[in-house]
Amino acid sequence: MVLMTALSCASEEDKIPSPPVEVTFTLINESGEETTSFRQGEDIVFDYRIINYSDEPVTWYFDSLFNYRNLFTVFRKATPNAELSDEGRVKKGSPHTPVLQRDFRWGRVIPGKGEMTIRMSWMGDMDKTHMFDNWQIEYHKRDLLPAGDYFVEFDQEIDFALYKNLNTKFKIDFEIN
Repeated sequence: MVLMTALSCASEEDKIPSPPVEVTFTLINESGEETTSFRQGEDIVFDYRIINYSDEPVTWYFDSLFNYRNLFTVFRKATPNAELSDEGRVKKGSPHTPVLQRDFRWGRVIPGKGEMTIRMSWMGDMDKTHMFDNWQIEYHKRDLLPAGDYFVEFDQEIDFALYKNLNTKFKIDFEIN
């Protein structure tokens, strides 16, 4: 099982409790299994969740540094050289383009024992896609990734109404063979 879990960072005020949530990020193959190894020609599903373990609703602010525009950015590993300025990584991009939303709510609520999910497909399969609050995305036209070594990496900062902020950095190495 490939599971990345983010924990809250210490705050200046120890009186503010940590959020009762877990943030997970996994890669899923076409069989619905979590994995870091994909067959050439297989689609990749990116699965991101904020899970509320408390019985009470938890409010978080979408306009914080929670920037889903940068979610699921894929890089191909490469041998560093003079022509490659990005330390041995070639940006392949993300699967999606955010769509402008008119939503004037300041906060988002995760119900007690509930979760907020974002699921996207590298190849843009809408049947495999799920966006919280029915938010819209548009997929880039993507080719299948060729065989090789890759990683997906992004940072998040989530501001909660009654809890410490949650700062996370996700990186999952994966291969296509």
